[in-house]
Amino acid sequence: MIYAPEEGHPLARRLARLEAGIEAVAITHAALRTWEAERRTREVPPSRVEHAAYRLAQLIPQRAEPGSWVDRALADLARAAGARLPVALRTVGRRVMEFPSHYADLHPLAEVTGMSRGALKARFRRRGLISPSVYVRWFRALAAAHLLADRDVTTVHAAHRLGFTTGGNFCRTIKSVTALSSTEVRGIHGWNRLVVTFAWRHLGPEALAGWEMLDDLFERGAA
Repeated sequence: MIYAPEEGHPLARRLARLEAGIEAVAITHAALRTWEAERRTREVPPSRVEHAAYRLAQLIPQRAEPGSWVDRALADLARAAGARLPVALRTVGRRVMEFPSHYADLHPLAEVTGMSRGALKARFRRRGLISPSVYVRWFRALAAAHLLADRDVTTVHAAHRLGFTTGGNFCRTIKSVTALSSTEVRGIHGWNRLVVTFAWRHLGPEALAGWEMLDDLFERGAA
């Protein structure tokens, strides 16, 4: 649990009553000012979110726990793209893959940024990127492949979990986005084809550079 120990902060009063197994890390305003001064001394300063994440990783006790499937998916995409994924792209990918049914269209993502859908699309165009809805559909396709990796999960069940109205609509959408059928995305070979195709089409150097310029837009969502 990470919190700012400000006077009157609700967690400051409740921490004593929490279960003993929950660890807490308090980040003061003085610590944030120190981090910012440290960040600015870098020859190429990282984004505030990246630097804060780096410093937090040093404070939080490390455990040998495996990452989630979303962590592994983002790592696979980075390897396929041959570069580290920008903060904004990782933020969007994590949101969509963890809550795919919530991102059935572009409206929830626009709400995260505090912009209208039209303004969000325009921001992407100015960065030389395709519509953000394309990335949302691809991340939902990865969520679909993850579900279908379990052979006991039917397309109808997967469709329901991902927010599609029918199994047929689900299958048609997967096919239109990835050019692969719902059967083809099952298993490790289908997953690898999906990841490589996504990276080849939409995660090239120019696209990643465009996403780098969107980090500030999604900082609130990443924090």
